[in-house]
Amino acid sequence: MRGGRMGWWTRDLVTEVVTWSPELEELFGLAPGTFGGRESSFLDLVHPDDRPAVSEAVADAIANHTDYVIPFRFRHADGSWRWMDGRGRATYLGDRPLMLYGIGIDITDRMEAEAAVRTSEERLRIAAEVADFGLFDLDLVDGGVYWSPELRKMLLWGEDEPPVAELAPIHPDDREETLARLEASQDPAGDGTFDHEYRIVRRDGAVRWVAVHGQTFFDRPEPGPARRPIRAVGVVSDITERKQTDEIREVFLGMLSHELRTPVTAIFGGSQLLRRPHLDEGARSEIVDDIITESERLERLVENLLVVARAEGHVVEGGKDPVLIRPLIDRIVADKRRRWPEAQVVVDAAAGLPPARWDEGSFELVLRNLISNAIKYGAEGGEILVRASVAGDNIEITVSDEGPGLPEEGAGRLFDLFYRTDDARRRAEGAGIGLFVVRALVDSAGGSAWARNRPTGGAEFGFRLPPFVEDDAPDQV
Repeated sequence: MRGGRMGWWTRDLVTEVVTWSPELEELFGLAPGTFGGRESSFLDLVHPDDRPAVSEAVADAIANHTDYVIPFRFRHADGSWRWMDGRGRATYLGDRPLMLYGIGIDITDRMEAEAAVRTSEERLRIAAEVADFGLFDLDLVDGGVYWSPELRKMLLWGEDEPPVAELAPIHPDDREETLARLEASQDPAGDGTFDHEYRIVRRDGAVRWVAVHGQTFFDRPEPGPARRPIRAVGVVSDITERKQTDEIREVFLGMLSHELRTPVTAIFGGSQLLRRPHLDEGARSEIVDDIITESERLERLVENLLVVARAEGHVVEGGKDPVLIRPLIDRIVADKRRRWPEAQVVVDAAAGLPPARWDEGSFELVLRNLISNAIKYGAEGGEILVRASVAGDNIEITVSDEGPGLPEEGAGRLFDLFYRTDDARRRAEGAGIGLFVVRALVDSAGGSAWARNRPTGGAEFGFRLPPFVEDDAPDQV
């Protein structure tokens, strides 16, 4: 039996006798002539949850001389529950109701289809919320436009504001190409796809990147000049972070190629010079020193890159050995003074510092990165102060300079991978990985790192480490 079929019935409002047509009995799965009874017998076939609404709708229609329309569930003879659309009206003698006439239409298929649509729409809504993408639907015949709540949120567009005719408030520089691609997707000879990445301008003025995947539907499946586009639907994803990361990576790769090429070229060139047979001893010693310096520079760059690789794989682990702070600081500072004799590096280490819980390699890489930063960005000939002290339950190391300090804008991103301020780019070359490595290694030791301006001028970079205690030592077997 298919939904949509109809039967009729009558109810004598004086005797309360109910009569069904054979078609209505068939809708209920009953043999012709099976039903004959009173209103209560009919209500027994109505779903218990729907009986009050059916009785109330019929009673109101009789009392107010109006029609009634009520959808309800009924029990089919096979035991299943189906949907019926009940409609009817009464006849009267004066104000006295005499007979109630009604029809019943099986609407099970329609109700099930609507339920399926609601379920599909709810799943799509949940998917949009979880995946954080917006939906659009363009009526290409009547000009209607729909934007999902997620798309409105992405654009900072009010719930009550009508959407614009285009896919979104497109950036002026991207508008022409984007609209041309949209128009091309509606070509009757094409496949209707629309895939494009472009910029939008939000209500707050912020520029964001979005990726749109859309599909145009036509009034007939086969491409041809007579085909007409009727609807375009699609999804919109915010890809701003991905675009920014890609841009930063491109800049980083350019910087990295230079950072690698410089020490490699110096080492190769110096090695070639050392092969000259009549090179005097002074020049030979200077070339060897340069090769050693560039080799160590290359080694630190490789070490930084290894930390970056481990950090991206979430496998950075700090050691838990006792690390003597003062001897390490003295050795690292002595090496910096030798390489940068014009730098005024001063050490202020408190007496009786406890050992830190870490490993010497990580400590050395962190402190070298911070001192190198201070030398590059501090004041020329200014003092660089390396201080070590006890701060509460932790050991605190700071590296301060007398340079221009940190800009307010972007200061919170100094430890981000590949990030460099505009001032840093102007003052010195770099790849933007040193401070990221500092934070990654300090975090792995259970410590914390920071950057701030000094009250007296200049910048201060520092980190705190937990001290080593005997309980930290591995069990001895």
